[in-house]
Amino acid sequence: MGTKEGHRLASPTTFLISLLLVGLVILTVTGPAGPVQSNGLGITPSTVLLLNQSGLSLAAPQGRALVGEGRALRVARNQGLQDLPQYAFLTLASQPQGGSVGARPRLCWVVLLQAGADRFGNLPAPGQIRLYAVVIDARSGRFLTAVIAFRGPAHSGVGSE
Repeated sequence: MGTKEGHRLASPTTFLISLLLVGLVILTVTGPAGPVQSNGLGITPSTVLLLNQSGLSLAAPQGRALVGEGRALRVARNQGLQDLPQYAFLTLASQPQGGSVGARPRLCWVVLLQAGADRFGNLPAPGQIRLYAVVIDARSGRFLTAVIAFRGPAHSGVGSE
């Protein structure tokens, strides 16, 4: 009688590679997808919360900026001599409780900065600042406000400078 053909067992190497590929697919589908973003702004909910606590309300942008991101970054950087822009995003911003942004939503660039040395060369204490953001009008390129959120008991509030 003849042998049965077509029923060969996979080699251990082929089996191991298949198992690894299945595991990779499972991790890709169920694993973390990176930072969670809120409102389509490209920032994390914790950043939105800190900006909201400072009195700045954000919404998805509508309309077109007349001022480009590069100019907004330069204006933001000029607010502090050694501040380093980390990220900029376009948003509809407002300050319902009053402020230089205004109660009516307006198209703005919000630039997140890393605080650098002050004019005397003093650096901020490590971990002292949780958030440093500058708001630039996206139509005129004018600086509107800066928001700094501090850590620790000495500066526990979120405020506008």
